[in-house]
Parts: sequence; structure tokens; C-alpha cells
Amino acid sequence: MRIKLIGCQSTMNEIHAQGLNQGMDCEFLDYSYHARPDMLHAKLQEIINQSQDYDLIILTYGRCSNSMLGLLSPRIPLLFPATHDCIGLMLGSTARHMELFKENSLTYYFSQGWLDYGRTPLAEYCEYEEKYGEKKARKLIKTLYGSYQKAIFIKTPGIKDLERYRKKVQEIADFFGWEVGEIEGDTGLLTSIVKGIKVPESIYVDAGQVITLEILAGT
Repeated sequence: MRIKLIGCQSTMNEIHAQGLNQGMDCEFLDYSYHARPDMLHAKLQEIINQSQDYDLIILTYGRCSNSMLGLLSPRIPLLFPATHDCIGLMLGSTARHMELFKENSLTYYFSQGWLDYGRTPLAEYCEYEEKYGEKKARKLIKTLYGSYQKAIFIKTPGIKDLERYRKKVQEIADFFGWEVGEIEGDTGLLTSIVKGIKVPESIYVDAGQVITLEILAGT
């Protein structure tokens, strides 16, 4: 089976660490696309259109601000996780993500990929400070992240320098005055998806079928 994988950078480290990318063509998109769901949608559709000579197209994107909504693969089926975003994927399921959210909704989660390629709240503050000055930057960042109380790092297999990531999370937490914690990730769902295995927490879309809200909701 010839497989095309279209992935987010947030999942790239885990995929490479476990050798899941062997025997398939992979294309990982810049994390900055998350800030513009319309651009992410357009890019995904462009790559899907260019990948119609494969047997299966796998995406490591979940619902991700509905950027998947309306995508169409004319001749090749699609398979992707039924999670809200990469945090749920790194935790292994939406159910676990929601369970942790209920325990503490004021927690901000970080994964290895998020820290390597994403735009952290601290990086965002530094951008605002350079652009608007300290006073306005602090006001903006408080509006966006002032309600959070804790930073949690999701540990996943294959992390080569765990202490470096811990320091990154600690630095962010210190700036915002958050508590810090860690949690074991679960890459079982990611592994199944990348291997092309349909599992309950995945979404399989037949060739020629437009992705709808009902499909994304699993109904």
C-alpha cells in the first residue's frame, strides 16, 4: 500500500522517533498554519489534490479549528484522528483530554512538538512587547492567558533531552506564575493512524466524500 502522510510539525518528533515514517511519503507542515485555519485548509486541499496516486492519505490533524471541514479527496480515502487537536492526540484520546480538562480546566498543555515548533505564550508576549511595548503587551497577554494556573508537559516516547523541555516549560510557567507538572503521553492512537489502522478514535473518509461537521463529530 502506498501511503501519503500529511502531518503537523507537532507530531513529527514522535513519528520519527518510533520509525513510523518508514515506507511512506511524509510532508510536515509548519506549525504557523494553526494561526490561520483558512490557510491550513487551503494547503491541505492543495496537497491532497497532488496526492491522488496513492492508496491512502493519512493526516495527523484533528478537528483543528475546523480546518479539515470541506476537504475532498476525489479518488483516495482519508484517515485522521478524531481528536480536537494535537494535545488530545498526544494524550491518546479525546476522552482522556476531556477527563483531564474536567479535573482542571485552567491547565495549559505543552508537548515536545509544541515547544519545538509552536508559538508559546511567552514567545507571543515577547512579540507583543517588541511591537507594542511592555505595558500593552502585558495587558494583551493577560487577556489571552490570564485565567490559566498550571503548565503541564506531556512526555512522549523518543524525547532525547527531557531536561531541556522541562526548562522551557518552567521558564514559561515562571513568567506567568503558573504551577508546573508532567503527565505521561500516549502515542497509541497516533501509531494506529500512521500505520493506516482504523480504530474507534479515528475518522475514515471514503474517496469522493466531502468532510462535513457530522463526519468530524463522528456521527
